[in-house]
Amino acid sequence: MIAAAELQDYRFVPVKGLSSGMVARLGFAIATDIQPEILILDEVLSVGDESFRHKCQRRIDQFWDSHVTILVVSHSMDFIQSSCDQAIWLSKGNLKLAGNSKEVVKSYLESVT
Repeated sequence: MIAAAELQDYRFVPVKGLSSGMVARLGFAIATDIQPEILILDEVLSVGDESFRHKCQRRIDQFWDSHVTILVVSHSMDFIQSSCDQAIWLSKGNLKLAGNSKEVVKSYLESVT
């Protein structure tokens, strides 16, 4: 897990001594060590450097290729459009739109510009 999270230099540091980004990396490594039926990821690509984000993306792609259901929470419209078939737009806890990810992102972006 430590190697997958790229935290080798911090292997003897208690979890409470890690930064929030390091904890998120460790959480992703633990959550993706097994083959789940459903994987829930909350802003996982917002932590870490570009290399770690690419590593996460490759791991997520492996799950999608093996037909794992993945629920992704993200503010990255590029990620949602390029990686997801379906999207849900929530605003203040209310469902604004659900459907094809490209259409949902387009509607969202039109509403904020």
